[in-house]
Amino acid sequence: MRPVIAVPARNEEARLPRLISALSRQTVLACLSAPLPVILALNNTTDRSRAVAREAVKQAGDALRLIIVEARFATPRAHAGSARRLATERAAREPSCDVMLTTDADAEPADDWVESNLRAIHEGADIVGGRIMADPREEDRLGQAFQARARAYARYAALRDELAALLDPLPWDPWPRHHDHTGASLAVRADVYRAVGGLDPLALREDVAFVAKVRSAGFRLRHAPDVAVTVSARTRGRARGGMADCLRGWVTAEERGEPLLVECPAAIEERLLRRRVLRELQGASPLAVRQRLRAMGIAGRGGGRAASCIAIPALIERFAADDLDAAGTVPVGRAIAILQRRIDQLRESAHAA
Repeated sequence: MRPVIAVPARNEEARLPRLISALSRQTVLACLSAPLPVILALNNTTDRSRAVAREAVKQAGDALRLIIVEARFATPRAHAGSARRLATERAAREPSCDVMLTTDADAEPADDWVESNLRAIHEGADIVGGRIMADPREEDRLGQAFQARARAYARYAALRDELAALLDPLPWDPWPRHHDHTGASLAVRADVYRAVGGLDPLALREDVAFVAKVRSAGFRLRHAPDVAVTVSARTRGRARGGMADCLRGWVTAEERGEPLLVECPAAIEERLLRRRVLRELQGASPLAVRQRLRAMGIAGRGGGRAASCIAIPALIERFAADDLDAAGTVPVGRAIAILQRRIDQLRESAHAA
């Protein structure tokens, strides 16, 4: 499998050398017969990103082949979605592209990032989400209270993932796994990318929307625990609604003494059970699907006769996808306790059976 890397960037002269250095250390390079293609899409850039990137690649020797594409989008389209679309579309046109990987300009992939992604795809995944970690040196500067909040949320998220693995197990995405599938680390088979019409240039969460589109088409997502990328812990980022906004919100909340509230575990479990029921309808007749949707109360939410003809993976994305904007109603400590207790119950039941 021949990989190609696609990276959107806007005014990232300070961070691109670290990314390019990380790409030049990839373990997979020893197995490639040609330099690894890296598509760098510069959008609305006014700094020295082009020159800095070229110099960094030069310093890397002959490991990488840098292809720079530039665009100046009009204000309504000047966002990360347009830039990532530009990068991925150019990558898809590379004759050597069997697997497309995308990351961010402020990222530092682990040395085995490409190799681990290719391994996950070789084992049956169609698209792979990598585990995203904040730069610990930058995170330290945000203070101990922030770090405690981050650790609590990470624990909550891990328990939420473990509950999902117990209630709605997926053979292609088994436990252990994580929950990240964002533009900082995605790998997708090139034929899958083309089959779904590519990544849409959305102003917000273009990466998450792309993954949803891939899953809706019936392709398999793997949250591979051995695929890892470190990203900046900056609080002023390029993408609206991205990680920087989240970190800044947490810093502000800590300064105000606000508790960390997360989604109610009961709502999470209800969604997971709904997802499992829908998944079990795979291969059922349209009539059986329609009856089940009605029994689940979905028919009244646009899930009537028309929905019964939609493929099951698309129904899951439509009616049982994770809610990224779910209201936080439960203190994180309480949610952790509830999730841990429920997981213990499920594991005890499984052992007793």
